[in-house]
Amino acid sequence: MAKKIGEREESIFVSMHDLIFVDVSYLEKYIFLKEDGTSSSKPYISKHMKMLEREGYVKSFPLAKEGEYGRNQLVYTLDTKGVQEVKEILGEAEWDARWSNRTPTYIYHSLRLSHLQAVYEAKGGNQNITYYEYFSERRAYRNYGQPIKDNTGKERYPAYTVIRPDGAFIMKRTINNIDYYLLYFVEMERSRQRAEVSMEKLKRYNAYCAKNTYKNDPTWGVEIAAVRVLFVSDKPTERKRLIQHTKTVDTKEINAVLYGVYEELLIDPYGAHWMAKDSENPDTPYSLEKKIEIK
Repeated sequence: MAKKIGEREESIFVSMHDLIFVDVSYLEKYIFLKEDGTSSSKPYISKHMKMLEREGYVKSFPLAKEGEYGRNQLVYTLDTKGVQEVKEILGEAEWDARWSNRTPTYIYHSLRLSHLQAVYEAKGGNQNITYYEYFSERRAYRNYGQPIKDNTGKERYPAYTVIRPDGAFIMKRTINNIDYYLLYFVEMERSRQRAEVSMEKLKRYNAYCAKNTYKNDPTWGVEIAAVRVLFVSDKPTERKRLIQHTKTVDTKEINAVLYGVYEELLIDPYGAHWMAKDSENPDTPYSLEKKIEIK
């Protein structure tokens, strides 16, 4: 008997479309939830996903990387029928099967971002700010440069004016009954990333913001009031090193640059857990929407 496609299956397909990869932990925490808010059992989830896999909606593979997700941790991504379902659900599907053929390190990194995105959406926000929409890496990609002609006369955008965040969020603030939309570019930092890489990223974000094209970019769907950049590190020591590496970069065109620690954000994503670049109080933690007093 063919598997019936309901709201839960649609949520699975759309999540995979946006994130490319999800793991069992993601499904357990954010998709397979009972009416009382508790998670379904892992055997139940496994049986359900095997049915979707047999019918060509999803495919799975073990993540060959030791650590939190282990060698025996299954990772899921869309298969042919799942992509077709997304087209029916969203009206379109931006998908290339080659995206699922990535290195274990890339997949592990993507899974961490998927959990961060999910916890922001699941928590929803607070009295000051609310979750609005998430943009995957491919949707958040921007080239803020001017096209130049190559040797054949064809116009191309230069590679040095590209920003490619790991993902992006839009959050909404309502002040005096007026809605303001804030755009957050997310950078999930690699523990061994070189200082010059982080510095170059910030330089490009600053140049992008200086153009002001984000304000009415149709991709975002709303008028953006301000842009913030979020660097997420694995450990407080790595965050401290990243702050040191990027402190001399000119970021005056960016509304704020914030540095967080992954596990803290999973527990309390809307709390005051961010350290702010150029703050006059460098040891003061900020929440996502808090105004930064610049020194």
